[in-house]
Amino acid sequence: MKPVAILLLAAALVIADDEKKQGDPQAAPPKPAKAGDIEIGEPGVPIADSSVAASEVAKFQTAMKEAKRKKNEPARLELIQKLGEKDHPLIYKEATKWVKDKNYKVATAAVVAIARQKTSIKKAGPYLARVLKSAKRTNVTCAAIVGLGVLEYTKAYKDVRKQWRKTRGEPHKAAARYFGYTKAKQAFRMLAEELDEPHPTNPNDPDNPPASWWEERWKEWKENEKAIHWALSQMVPGESFETTVEAKEWVAKHGKAHGIEW
Repeated sequence: MKPVAILLLAAALVIADDEKKQGDPQAAPPKPAKAGDIEIGEPGVPIADSSVAASEVAKFQTAMKEAKRKKNEPARLELIQKLGEKDHPLIYKEATKWVKDKNYKVATAAVVAIARQKTSIKKAGPYLARVLKSAKRTNVTCAAIVGLGVLEYTKAYKDVRKQWRKTRGEPHKAAARYFGYTKAKQAFRMLAEELDEPHPTNPNDPDNPPASWWEERWKEWKENEKAIHWALSQMVPGESFETTVEAKEWVAKHGKAHGIEW
């Protein structure tokens, strides 16, 4: 067989394999987004007429009751997600009833729905701040953090900072995103100090953590890297920082003009 024919055959086999993977019902489904990557989405569509909003809530409650009776969890999740597509104080009030649902997916979707309620923003911000303080489930915690960021609720800064310091896991990533959404310049240094890839300064130091520790630390750093870069770009539009030293030197030269300290 000629070389060109071999290449064409190989390409055909690759395409066929890709098509099989896409259409094969037995193929593994895509992995769900991690907790800290949660997206709030656009604000719900405002409903001006209270009677229309009341009707929407009533239909939602009836459908949720039926889905719960049938133990249809996917249906319950879809219902709360669709509820957040609308915006009215009655929608906001209904969504708050589901934040403590036993199904963490439903509870998380309720938090997202609340964060989409722009007409209730004065209530939604303080409410999600309270959720953040009491939440025990990672997905709910991250949704509350990112939701607070999208709502630009700056009063939650200290509580979000606690989550940042508490773990390098998904809430850490969500916190970075909150700092970016709210343009929290006081968090600039915290973020910039995590730009560098983690590695031991002295591999031969007997007190140095084992290789497994560094491997885990690197994975955490990699998982949060994108959110940290994005957050810094929101604080200083047009600037990008690749290393901690670079960020520190920039602050020394330009920080004061941008209201940023090291």
